This record gives sequence, structure tokens and C-alpha cells, in this order.
Amino acid sequence: MDRDWARTGRLFAWAYGALLIVAGVLVTVVSIGIPPTAPDLAKHYAYVRQIWPELYISFLLFMAAFVCLIVIAVVLREFFGRGVRSELLYTSFLAAALVGMIWMLAQIGSAQVVVRDSPGMSTQDLNVLGASSSIWSAVINWLQRGYLLFASLGTLWTGRLALQQRSLPTGLGWLSIALAIFYWLGLANLVLFDAGVTFANALGSPLVAIGAVLALVWSGWLGWAIGRSGSQFAT
Repeated sequence: MDRDWARTGRLFAWAYGALLIVAGVLVTVVSIGIPPTAPDLAKHYAYVRQIWPELYISFLLFMAAFVCLIVIAVVLREFFGRGVRSELLYTSFLAAALVGMIWMLAQIGSAQVVVRDSPGMSTQDLNVLGASSSIWSAVINWLQRGYLLFASLGTLWTGRLALQQRSLPTGLGWLSIALAIFYWLGLANLVLFDAGVTFANALGSPLVAIGAVLALVWSGWLGWAIGRSGSQFAT
């Protein structure tokens, strides 16, 4: 891999991690105090309107991170060389990025409808809006599951190729596989939550927190390793 590929990979890997952490912290901080939809739907929507600017920025930052993931997919395919596994890696990360962007667009559209239409609505109209929003929420939830599935496959193939070729640090290969496992745990937790398992909701926050830390370390280490390999083996 030449210097240009290495610099690009390092830049976008680091940007991916930075954007994810900033967007994640922002949306977490502003969402902590959101009141439940029941019994006061009007109060819930009023709070969403209040934090809408921060939500909007966080969704855009997530979308920028997913654009970076597309570039990472291209760079890793070049780094590992063309083969079945590298193509699977590329396809998985590309699918994760595209599904992730659609996920964020759905988030923006759903929240924007609430912000635009909910002020001054009667209780009956708010209930109609709430019923419509629940449909959006179901779509958004499944897009989230799709992102976790494809991202887990991408990190899994990254780990396997790194361990097979020894072209990246062995520790990074194992970290990639560990990150894939945490994506699967998050996906399994969401499936349990859908099935009505009571403890699944309590497990969600720790899984998200640990997965976020692993993703940040993974992107930082990946960027460093790719940049270092490019400086050592430049053509």
C-alpha cells in the first residue's frame, strides 16, 4: 500500500471514531431527560422540540461517520488485496454505511415531523401523530439492527484477515473480532427486548457503552496501523 492510500485510511479511520464518539455523547446527553410518551405525550413532544437542534447535529455527525466507513471499506480492500474475504469485508462495511445513513435519515424525518406538527395539537391529534410515529420507530429500530449486523460482519472479516495475513497487529485482529462479538451481543439484546424479556433493557446501556469504547479504540488503532504500514512499505 502506498503513502496516499495509507494517509487516506488513517485520516478516515480516525475521523470515523471521532465523529461516532462526538455524535454519541451529544445524543446521549440531550436524550437522558426525555420523558416517556405515556401518560403525557404532549410533554414528551415538547422536550423533543426543545432538544431538536442538538439531535439534528448528532444525526448529521453520524451520517458523516458512515461516509467515513465507506472510505475505510475501500482502503481495507486495497490493503488486504483482492480476494473473497476482502470483498466480503468491503461489502459488509459498505452495507453497514448505507443502512446507517438510511437509519439516520429516518431518524431525522421522524423527529422533524414531531417538531413541525406537534405544537398546538389537540390531544386526539397528538394521539394520531403518536400512532404514526410508532410506525416510524419500528422502521428505525430494524434499520439499527441491520447496521449492527453488517458492521459486525465487516469487523469480523477484518479480524480474520488481519490474523491470517499478519499485515496488521495481532492485537488489532483480536480486537476486531471482539468488537464483532459485542455487535452481536447488542443485536441479541435487541431481539430479547422485542420478545419482551425484562432484563434486556437493563443490559442495553452497558453493552452500548462498552461497544462504543471498543469501536473508538478499534478505529484509532486501525488508523495508526494503516498509516504506519504505508510509511514502512511505501512504493
